[in-house]
Amino acid sequence: MRPYLLIFFFLVSILSHGQEIAISDCLKIIRLSDSIYMHSCKNNNGLIYFKDGEAIIVSTPDSDHETQKLIDWVQSKYKIVAYVIDRWHPDAMGGLRQVQSNNIKSYSYEGTRFLAKEKNLPIPEFGFDNKLEIQIGNAKVVCHFLGEAHTSDGIVVWFPEERILFGGNEIRNLEGWVGNIADANLSEWSETVRKIKAEYGDAEIIVPGHGSPGGQKLIDYTIELYDFNKNQKSRFAYQVKDLIVLDIIDGFKFIATESKKVQKEVHYKNGLVFFYGKGQSIEIIADLYSYDLKKRTLYVPSGFLKIDSHNRSECFHFNELHMGLRDDEVEYTIVIKEVTEL
Repeated sequence: MRPYLLIFFFLVSILSHGQEIAISDCLKIIRLSDSIYMHSCKNNNGLIYFKDGEAIIVSTPDSDHETQKLIDWVQSKYKIVAYVIDRWHPDAMGGLRQVQSNNIKSYSYEGTRFLAKEKNLPIPEFGFDNKLEIQIGNAKVVCHFLGEAHTSDGIVVWFPEERILFGGNEIRNLEGWVGNIADANLSEWSETVRKIKAEYGDAEIIVPGHGSPGGQKLIDYTIELYDFNKNQKSRFAYQVKDLIVLDIIDGFKFIATESKKVQKEVHYKNGLVFFYGKGQSIEIIADLYSYDLKKRTLYVPSGFLKIDSHNRSECFHFNELHMGLRDDEVEYTIVIKEVTEL
């Protein structure tokens, strides 16, 4: 029997479907099928495909350290012939530099390569325009860009022999929040996922970028989650001329009727928040909101959000918004629990 088959049968024997093994305190490996395994660290998911003595990995952990541990684990079994990067965010390509230092071929959508260059990040070695097939043994892996969603460059990765689809952050975990929309195209998200469903509606297992794998319900849930009115009219009627508090902190402009400092937070009542970044103009209107001076995070229990970008405007009511500044290329995140339509 060939050595790689012995290794594969050993792998299968120690890890049955759904079981997990710990590669580090953070990094876990979960078996999804005889040939495909999910890697997860800090709830950030990726996939490993073992086939005919070769391996392909999709998505990196968010650090060089954990990425190297993943590479070492896979290389102890099979030769890695390709590393697929599914989007530009650190939870998908934060370990790309380590991939490259191991002389592993890396692939991504051309949009990801463009953004990586623009943001002075490591650049995946090979790019593709819309669709790429990578050969692995006697099988293939399909990398496919179907439109903007969580980011402008996110792709899905299809394993036809296994009927498994890696949805990345295009697909939300079941019952998950609306999530981080700071780089999202909310106007296109549902339509992009409809295209994914039309193309890969026979996928039996779908792996989201975060959370647990599932079936087609994940796709349907994602379509419904972002299929809301993005041109709502605000129920708030605050006028700037009526507001007396003006604070400018960390790039945020706070205008309100009242403010009160409580330890490391500033609490505001009745007003607006303005922020500019990533080519966006962000406006939030709410009855109550607070800013954590140490963590540089804004919390709004409920309110109205308007995001103006260079090519679109999206505005809607929400419940629970967390906006946080970051020191990396992401700059900031805007995490929303749910959208409400009044």
